[in-house]
Amino acid sequence: MIDLLKKRLTSTTRYVAWLGMFFLLAAMIITTVDVVLRKVDNQGIYGTIDLIQLMIVSAAYLSIPHAFMTKSHVSVSILSDMMAPRYAALSQVLATFLSFCFMLAIAWFGYAQAQMQSEYGDISITLGIPMIYYWVPVLLGSALSAAVTVCIAAEQFPIILNGGPTMLSQDK
Repeated sequence: MIDLLKKRLTSTTRYVAWLGMFFLLAAMIITTVDVVLRKVDNQGIYGTIDLIQLMIVSAAYLSIPHAFMTKSHVSVSILSDMMAPRYAALSQVLATFLSFCFMLAIAWFGYAQAQMQSEYGDISITLGIPMIYYWVPVLLGSALSAAVTVCIAAEQFPIILNGGPTMLSQDK
């Protein structure tokens, strides 16, 4: 069951990260075109700041779940490499629990803030983009990251309980 969940989360986070990379590419293109237009025509793209902020936030938060899933975050493994597998797994569960709490807090409090800004009709300064569009990738990315940390922690429990990987995971 954990393997099925991991497989589904891996493909979901990959697609969401690709969407985030699309936003990053769009931000780079808009920035480049804006700079060129300012040099050539002394006029840039109206609302560049609003667009770039939306795209950078989207790129960052939509990529975080895949980074969790592939364990691509920067980590210091000097201590955990010297630990017995059971204690290394326990430290991994502790780290994922803290990550879960942090990402869940972002999703929880972000949802409250997004709801309030949506009710007030808050918009961006230049283009008037509804602020809820800025919150959607933050909420999606942080909630998906919290789900991924639960999956990562669940993978470690057989190691904690048995002192090593289960027979099923050794066959793969």
